Amino acid sequence: MGLDSRVSDSEDNLKPAPREPPPLFHTHVIVDWSARSKPSPAEPAKDAIWWAVARVGGGRVAVLEPEYARTRHCALRRLARLVANEVDSGRRVMVGFDFPFGYPEGVAARLTGKACALTLWDWLAERVDDQPDNTNKRYDVAAEINAAYPGCGPCWGRPGKWPFPSIPVKESERTGRACQPPERRIADRCAKGSKTVWQLAYAGSVGSQVLLGLPALRRLVADSSIAGRAAVWPFQTGLRTPAAPAVIAEVYPSLLREQIGERRRDGEILDCAQVRVNAEAFARLDADGGLAPLFGGASWLTPVQRGVIETEEAWILGLGHEVALNGTLHGP
Repeated sequence: MGLDSRVSDSEDNLKPAPREPPPLFHTHVIVDWSARSKPSPAEPAKDAIWWAVARVGGGRVAVLEPEYARTRHCALRRLARLVANEVDSGRRVMVGFDFPFGYPEGVAARLTGKACALTLWDWLAERVDDQPDNTNKRYDVAAEINAAYPGCGPCWGRPGKWPFPSIPVKESERTGRACQPPERRIADRCAKGSKTVWQLAYAGSVGSQVLLGLPALRRLVADSSIAGRAAVWPFQTGLRTPAAPAVIAEVYPSLLREQIGERRRDGEILDCAQVRVNAEAFARLDADGGLAPLFGGASWLTPVQRGVIETEEAWILGLGHEVALNGTLHGP
């Protein structure tokens, strides 16, 4: 071996190891939404609104104690203030909400004339009339959706005594299914255990959260304190890493079902544990430089599917990347 070769090897050994990419966000917020029709109890309870904040700094993650809100209006005020404070301080923030951001392909066009999820958000916001005390008209809106389709329409699940005869009590009571929209979005068909957006009530239902959640997201991103600084992934960003100071994304806490069970504290409300564990997982993955690929969606998505997801259906952040998201919680 010649002298030049030995010097080159020595210089290579002195080079610093490649540095991990910096985190995309300084702050991660995970929100568990609620469709209650009256304020939640004063004492923190299940099936209410919870959120947790995890901060990334110096390669470390600090998870704050979860917060609780009794009404959707109160939660939106506090979340808007949180996002504004982070952005004003030069910190990028990601906020994940635990309900679908869109309906299956074709629904937006059927109801609004335009195949655009954000146009459907506007359509819902004009009709839901969600009041500060949580009273709302979500079942009136569900009845209007059903009226746009043959038979009983896609929405189902109501207390038997509620005066909405066009909304079946049971799924099996629906008619005209052949001419109605798909039962599930692309993401819902891929996420184990996910529920259909058409189920409005009963165990595990998410339909009412969607009807009330999408107008709430519309109000959040339009709030004067953060307007123009928050982007909705993937509708305003595409399936790629967002550049906005604040990013609003759909999450599905059950992607971390096992870790939540393992890390749930004695007596801890499940909703509280879900937001806390998920906030930590996303923040840890970000601190390790591994969050960016999640914004690209799953690798198996076709170009056609990606187009539908970016315009109408949305995607669950982390779906298709479960190994990376779960693995980040196995460390110290």
